[in-house]
Amino acid sequence: MKTYISLSGFDSSQIVSLIVKYGIEGEDQIILIRPEVESDTRGELTVQAIRDLSRQIDSSIDLQIHRVNHRDFEGMVLSLKALLEKADGQVIANLSGGPREIFLAFTIACISQSGKIFKTTNFSDIERCLNVVTLPNIAAVLEEKQKRILRDIFENQPTTITDIAERLSVSESTISRQVARLGDLRALEISQKGKTKEIRMTLTGKLLL
Repeated sequence: MKTYISLSGFDSSQIVSLIVKYGIEGEDQIILIRPEVESDTRGELTVQAIRDLSRQIDSSIDLQIHRVNHRDFEGMVLSLKALLEKADGQVIANLSGGPREIFLAFTIACISQSGKIFKTTNFSDIERCLNVVTLPNIAAVLEEKQKRILRDIFENQPTTITDIAERLSVSESTISRQVARLGDLRALEISQKGKTKEIRMTLTGKLLL
């Protein structure tokens, strides 16, 4: 099951692009984020266009509207965070379209729940195409030894577990455990290169460091 959560503005093509890219079927869910008070009928027309499309694909697709008060920034962040927390299945969040006031709140909510989100996308106004973005996991708290390893990787990347262990005078088994934990936090990107693992720092790692 997939749950699409997207800002919704005046252009339905952004949401259509999202559905085309990842597919949709019966029992999937689409949640469109809209302000509590509609000031322009174009927003409602976009919602209706997506509703009509989903019904044509499969009548069991569940389309919901999540309303937020655009004048209450803190309330929006908490409401959207709760929305992401209770979403079912693979959560695909779209950070484009919709009012700017809501965009920032939704982005913050997504970053706070990045571990819950399967894919995050945005629609480029310049290139008119859908892009996948990787949200940083900035909620983690690092131990001092993990920070030391991150600093070493930042200064020497790409690197390997053996090289880190030699530079820090720590056993390879200890470095391997800590690198695995940092990988779970999405602070490191670990790729297999032959018989060794090549390690690089991600945006999450840079922000945490």
